[in-house]
Amino acid sequence: MGLYVYCTKEDYTYRSSITGRRYENEWFRLDPDGAVTVKGSHDRGYAWDGCSPKIKVWDIYFGTSEAVLNYDTGQSKTYYASMIHDVFYQFNKDLRSIVRRREIDREFYNILKRDGFCFAGLYYCVVRAFGWIWWWVR
Repeated sequence: MGLYVYCTKEDYTYRSSITGRRYENEWFRLDPDGAVTVKGSHDRGYAWDGCSPKIKVWDIYFGTSEAVLNYDTGQSKTYYASMIHDVFYQFNKDLRSIVRRREIDREFYNILKRDGFCFAGLYYCVVRAFGWIWWWVR
């Protein structure tokens, strides 16, 4: 079983700059206009681990911190960025020929900036430096 921090039971659509490509599976869809839809309404919802890496010891998570509450969205300031980033990385084997890792990492940064996360640049640098581990090794 995976380490899940978040779960959404509603579909979420984000307008990305990843255009001209199409992909769909049971959990998410990328449309040619750049719309990325995470299918939270599927089955029991879409769950992900937030900003990685983390480990769980009993009922406590240790690892990369999630951000404080974004009062505009009612979620952590890293919630939407980690959702979009994680759904792409989760299906990376199918997507490697369609989308470049750098594009997905850039969307992660853009969402963090949009949601007012003051450490967006730091988190982006770490994802660029170490994201290849999850992108190529899995």
